[in-house]
Amino acid sequence: MNTCLACRRCRVATVVAAALALAGCGDAQAIRPGDIRTYTTAKAPPPITPAAASPVRYEVPDGWQDLGGGGMRLTTLTIGSPESGLEVTLSRARGAVRDNVIRWQKQLVGEADATAVAAAADRAIAAAETVDVAGTPATIVLLDAAGFPDAKGVEGQVMLAAIIPGGADSLFVKFRGSADVAAREKDNFNRFVASLRWK
Repeated sequence: MNTCLACRRCRVATVVAAALALAGCGDAQAIRPGDIRTYTTAKAPPPITPAAASPVRYEVPDGWQDLGGGGMRLTTLTIGSPESGLEVTLSRARGAVRDNVIRWQKQLVGEADATAVAAAADRAIAAAETVDVAGTPATIVLLDAAGFPDAKGVEGQVMLAAIIPGGADSLFVKFRGSADVAAREKDNFNRFVASLRWK
């Protein structure tokens, strides 16, 4: 007996519908009318910019590794392997030297008396070194937590930072870590700063 094509389609649709209904029966994860569900996905990390695409040229000191840029950073370099956690960052921002040094001192010591923070920043600026960057003087400061007994977890930590003025924006180079590493890498840090060139 011949069955028309339309009847066959009806049977197939009925079988599929029944299978779907059975698959959903008793399933706690099944979507029901009126359900409202939300899902959370991991945020993608910022894209890494190859060093060749950076608007700034520089020489990487021996023993450092260039990881490229991403987010607010023009580049991130590590002293030793990336697993060391010893990072030197290069970024572009604005602001007067003193304002930025005060901000960095706060980053190092956390919440502290504003007068004491400003005094520490002023001492660092008074003791700052100057490095020539293609005819532009760069200011290099060394910040520490001395005189801030309430600052927790920063004993022996320092911030070595350079400001290279460049018109509306400046380049900032920063290392935060142990005083021993900062002292050991100071010459490399200064050479890196001196090598910076805007493209």
